Amino acid sequence: MSKTTYVVIGSNCFTGCHIVDALLDDPDNKVIGVSRSPEYKDFFLPYKQRKNPDFTFHQINSVREFDLLIELLDATKPEVVINVAALSEVGLSNYSPVEYFDINTTAVVKLCDQLRSRDYLKSYVHISSAEIFGSCADKVTEETLFNPSTPYAVSKAAADMYLNTISKNFGFPAIIIRSTNVYGRHQQLFKIIPRTAIYLKMGKTIELHGGGTSVKSFIHVRDVVQGLLLALKQGNPGTYHFTVPSDRTIADIVGQVCAGMGYDFEKCVQVVGERLGQDSQYLLDCSRAERELCWQPQVSFEQGVQEVIEWVESNWSAIEQEPLVYIHKN
Repeated sequence: MSKTTYVVIGSNCFTGCHIVDALLDDPDNKVIGVSRSPEYKDFFLPYKQRKNPDFTFHQINSVREFDLLIELLDATKPEVVINVAALSEVGLSNYSPVEYFDINTTAVVKLCDQLRSRDYLKSYVHISSAEIFGSCADKVTEETLFNPSTPYAVSKAAADMYLNTISKNFGFPAIIIRSTNVYGRHQQLFKIIPRTAIYLKMGKTIELHGGGTSVKSFIHVRDVVQGLLLALKQGNPGTYHFTVPSDRTIADIVGQVCAGMGYDFEKCVQVVGERLGQDSQYLLDCSRAERELCWQPQVSFEQGVQEVIEWVESNWSAIEQEPLVYIHKN
């Protein structure tokens, strides 16, 4: 039996590398990774721990080298394309909006306009964001009107709207995945959970923007990836939400990491000003995923945080050589 070919665009990113790793659990899958950067160091990429995976990597910039990307897709004829590629640092989008729209919107439109004429494609999976809804007072469904607060969120919302349009008009087989804050091992070091663990080990003060009062529903990356795979296997084209209901604030999350590492929260934090365009909370309704996919999260927050702490500890000699802030790549 021939293998199913998957192309993961954005395979270097946190969610993308976990998607690659999960797909490689099935020996009948052939996985091709695409990213604008060279492959990251091994401790950032879980699939690097596998022996002889059926995986190949191509460094292609989907904006500047779009024709190369299409050539690769036409040569490999993937049944499934999963697009995780995006600029996602919210604050920077206020000052570089054009670049965010180039990658998060225009590149998606160009890609899917080409893919809708390719008969080899069976499914296109797009990773969206809960931020398209802005601050949520109540749970929002897949059909709730968008209310983005930042250029980043607007760029993601625009791509979703385009995908919904070509799905309706042309039957394009798009599956849109939205989740709240995703975390886990191998995450970028500047994200709140790994950064807290790293700062504690370094003896650095952790800044709480706005006092850390924003409510964040964190979901483990394995639970999101499992939902994505279920949507591919037994779902229908359309949008699926994945989250874990929580009333934890950022301060609570930092406190959880402090407790897990034996540090006094009050002695390790400092309150600073709020970030521009910061939403207070996101509340996604996951009933469609629960009903159609029988999806339920499997990793508790406590377990997931402990995994991140252990990952930081076990890779400390490599991590302490890495930059701890987001470095923008032009």
